[in-house]
Amino acid sequence: MANHTAINRTVEVKVLQEIEFKVIGNAFGLMIAAGGLLAGTMVTHRSVEYWQEDVVPLALVVIMAVRLIRSFIATMSAYEVAPNRTHQNVHRENVQSDNAFVAQLAAPAPKSYSAEEVMDAVAKRIEAQKEEALKKNKFSN
Repeated sequence: MANHTAINRTVEVKVLQEIEFKVIGNAFGLMIAAGGLLAGTMVTHRSVEYWQEDVVPLALVVIMAVRLIRSFIATMSAYEVAPNRTHQNVHRENVQSDNAFVAQLAAPAPKSYSAEEVMDAVAKRIEAQKEEALKKNKFSN
């Protein structure tokens, strides 16, 4: 009997940083190129006979459309191959909620104010704002 050993090969997929931004950037580039094409002679005269005058916007639309399709396909394939990272997010949320729970235990209970205390504080605040407004008005005149 021959010993069969399984060879474990790990496939490493290189995912570019901020690959989603490339898709968004290419989409905006395509929109700008299409805007240039819409402002061109072909659209104003409603005829394809003037395509030679709109060569640059036509070329830009084609180039940006190809780049958008390529980056979109690359992004979708990267997400398809990428490992599921939901466990890391769940763990991070649990840690944050635990810290929030501990902070609530350590915080003192909020003080309840009576209606008179609230009215006094509001009146003081209004008077202070009036005084600040008068001071600003004096300096501006």
